[in-house]
Amino acid sequence: MKNQDKFVNEATLLRLIAEEELKKDKSATSDMVEFDNLKLIHELHVHQIELEMQNEELKKAHNQAYEAIEKYVELYDYAPSGNLSLSKEGDIIELNYSAAAMLGNERNLLKNKRFGLYISHDSLGTFNRLLDRSFRLKEKESCELILLHKTDTVDKSICVHVDAQLSKNASKCLLTMSDISERKKLEIELNKTVELLREHNLYKP
Repeated sequence: MKNQDKFVNEATLLRLIAEEELKKDKSATSDMVEFDNLKLIHELHVHQIELEMQNEELKKAHNQAYEAIEKYVELYDYAPSGNLSLSKEGDIIELNYSAAAMLGNERNLLKNKRFGLYISHDSLGTFNRLLDRSFRLKEKESCELILLHKTDTVDKSICVHVDAQLSKNASKCLLTMSDISERKKLEIELNKTVELLREHNLYKP
């Protein structure tokens, strides 16, 4: 009987010890879970801050890109030279205000129109060769053209120097036109003066 009581007492003691160990384990597990939760919360907070910073950088980059586009558009639209882009068929894709003024019409009315309609008959062959060589050879080409400047009140011709080159994707031809009408007038006047001097044997080159 004593041995049996002793066995029961030892079993009870072992059970109590086991329960205490289990409590310790639960406490340790609870501490670990709490630590993991705090770590996860910290990581989420850091990630949130990173996303907010990235969002700010994206906003800043977007604003800078928008400002750059605005500046480019302004430079293009109000450049003193006439800038326009043409399709392979010679249709006007885009143009600035100077180019529209040279052609004597509003910019929105000139888009999608055939550029050749605003070129004198004598210059049309020169322009066609320039456009063909630009697309075919993919090299910078230059020429002089006579534009037909027609409005309700003005009907005159403008002499322009044209530089042409393909866009990077070769989908359109970019033209830059400079009005050289005054220079041409001076050249004509100079040639007349030279001829007059020659007639009187006064010209000494």
